[in-house]
Amino acid sequence: MTLGLIGALLGAYAYRGAVVREGVVAMARPLSFGSVVQLSDLREIQLPLDSGLTWVTWDDVGTVLGQLAATDLRAGQTLTPDSVSPNRVPAPGEAVVGLSVEAGRVPSAALAPRDEVLIITGAGSPPKRATVVRAGDVDVSGRRDVDVLVPQADAEELALASVDNRVAIVLLGRG
Repeated sequence: MTLGLIGALLGAYAYRGAVVREGVVAMARPLSFGSVVQLSDLREIQLPLDSGLTWVTWDDVGTVLGQLAATDLRAGQTLTPDSVSPNRVPAPGEAVVGLSVEAGRVPSAALAPRDEVLIITGAGSPPKRATVVRAGDVDVSGRRDVDVLVPQADAEELALASVDNRVAIVLLGRG
């Protein structure tokens, strides 16, 4: 009888864990890096408790409203606390530089927001570290536009190198 009672309790616990759900914040539509998160961008989905995943609960949806997307967010993706940030890009002392790079001078692998890259200008100056803000697709001429975040002191040199077609981008390890 004791074993039967223990078995029944274990079965009830397992059933509860399988059916008890929690409302979490998910994306209702895609949102680009740096965009302001609004309630219309979000939806509630139900996920099982104790999944071991980290997310923002629907009860805490107010904590992400008005924040900025810290990366490109996809429809259906659940939000984690680090999916959003209160910080605007660029911050004081930083600049976003748009680079137009020809094929063979940029990785063929897709670049994603927050990827770390080296920018080589070939002008005898050392490579510049940068963070990808946005990367476009290859256009009909074979060029790719990449917006990068750099210290403001490097912005002019990189912009001029891009105009002169002297830019190559190296993707660094993605940790």
